[in-house]
Amino acid sequence: MSTENKIASEELLQQKWDHTISNFVVKTGLGLSVGIVASALLFKKRSWPIAIATGWGIGVAYSDAQRTFHPSNIPGAQFQKQKPSSS
Repeated sequence: MSTENKIASEELLQQKWDHTISNFVVKTGLGLSVGIVASALLFKKRSWPIAIATGWGIGVAYSDAQRTFHPSNIPGAQFQKQKPSSS
């Protein structure tokens, strides 16, 4: 019998979703903030820097979510099968 602590698949999925949602909120908010500052200071209060920076934040959060849920899509990642140990 194995004495290792195993995490249920529902718990792993919940942790991934929690990480993904918090990442989305933080990165979108950061993009929005950078866009507002750039719009106010550099671009004479135009709206396009806000939209571009917010879209950038959403895109970064989406790509992080893809890496979290589908790690096999990372370029150069290699997964090797383990042989079952006979005890």
